[in-house]
Amino acid sequence: MDIIAEKIEIVQRINEEQDASVIHAVKHFLDNLHNVHPENEDAINRELDDAINEADRGELLLYENVLAEFRNKYSV
Repeated sequence: MDIIAEKIEIVQRINEEQDASVIHAVKHFLDNLHNVHPENEDAINRELDDAINEADRGELLLYENVLAEFRNKYSV
């Protein structure tokens, strides 16, 4: 799928979303997407590498549990 088609799909999914907390979370994510400070970049890359290694070992979390934790943590 090319980038334009992916953008269209994302916009359609957002338009269909009824849960305001999801919309707020997406907005928050987009607002902060490019606010990664260079001094944090190495730490973020290490965390991502760790997460990929955990997934490769089958150490996965259920979506429902992650979503519940996210909503509790960020009050969305």
